[in-house]
Amino acid sequence: MEITIFKEITTEGVIASIEENSKKYHEGFYADMNNAPERKLVKESAADINNMIKDLKSARIRITKENTAKVNKEHDAIVERLAAANLPFTVLIDEYNIERKRVLDEEKRVVALKVAMVQKEGDHEMALLINKTFEFDKAEELRIKKERDDAYKLQADAEAEERARSKAAHAEAVRVNEENARLANVEHVKSVNVAILNSMISHGLPKAESKKFIATLARKELNQLTINY
Repeated sequence: MEITIFKEITTEGVIASIEENSKKYHEGFYADMNNAPERKLVKESAADINNMIKDLKSARIRITKENTAKVNKEHDAIVERLAAANLPFTVLIDEYNIERKRVLDEEKRVVALKVAMVQKEGDHEMALLINKTFEFDKAEELRIKKERDDAYKLQADAEAEERARSKAAHAEAVRVNEENARLANVEHVKSVNVAILNSMISHGLPKAESKKFIATLARKELNQLTINY
């Protein structure tokens, strides 16, 4: 096909050269899209073809009124050839973009997983710390309660011992007072009996009979007659 309308943009030789270059990719040549220079070459080749297509479309619009049918026929034929020639490049670019997206998505997934694991580990450590704090607080509470209970018991034992001592001292004081009262009463009774005995003897009564009489009175064995102590 002879290019006449768009010869200011391209020629048969240029397109043939582009097609020949593109044919390499159809025939087994493969660019490593992870290699920056090769990826750059592929993108530049695709960009050159795309720019030529844009120029052709602009030119078609400009000269369509002059020769619409011829322009469309030539335009479509050239675009079809260029698009076919560009296919290996676009396929490589698409494959690269898909693979790159997969790699980036995997990296994001790994990063997110690591963050989640770190967060989970942090939450686990925090839970352990909270548990240890709770156990410590519980043990401290039990210790304080035991100390308080021991203090209360010591105080209660001391108070009970003090009450026992006080009770014993009071009982002893009562006993001593009762004993002193008893001894005093005995002494009083004795003094009264002696006085009665001396009085009877002074009135000429025999001492032995007087003692016996006084003892009988003390035992309250004589009706209607007692000694007022």
